[in-house]
Amino acid sequence: MRPGVKRLYLWSAAAALLAGGISAAEAGCVRRVINRSPYFAVASRNDGPSVGIPPHSSRSIRMLAPGKVDIAAHCAARGPRGRLVPVGPPVAQDSYTFTAILDRCYYDLGLMGFGQGGTEPFVLNNPRQGDLVIGPDGPACPPR
Repeated sequence: MRPGVKRLYLWSAAAALLAGGISAAEAGCVRRVINRSPYFAVASRNDGPSVGIPPHSSRSIRMLAPGKVDIAAHCAARGPRGRLVPVGPPVAQDSYTFTAILDRCYYDLGLMGFGQGGTEPFVLNNPRQGDLVIGPDGPACPPR
């Protein structure tokens, strides 16, 4: 093999390995927290900053590695600028671990390990693996 061709093969192999490493680092899933309830939800991933999810809206979260999501549902009220804000202590809260391997992301459901699950008002892996839904039902909020 000529030296120039051998060098071309070596550079091609190095570039392929580098590209593989970059794509592996960027592997993961974008999933949604869907709030179908009258509650104001607050979610955080891996003890990081929290994000508010007003009633009847959703937010995307990126699952990059195994971790956890903390979720809390608060009663909602209008704030000083007319926006909905969480009020009082959570009416429901929980923490869920998730698995993220390449492009497969899902909430761990204990011994079964597949399907849908959770505790009212939270539903996991619905409508697709890795989604978390705050359902329409749950404890009632006092009138405001």
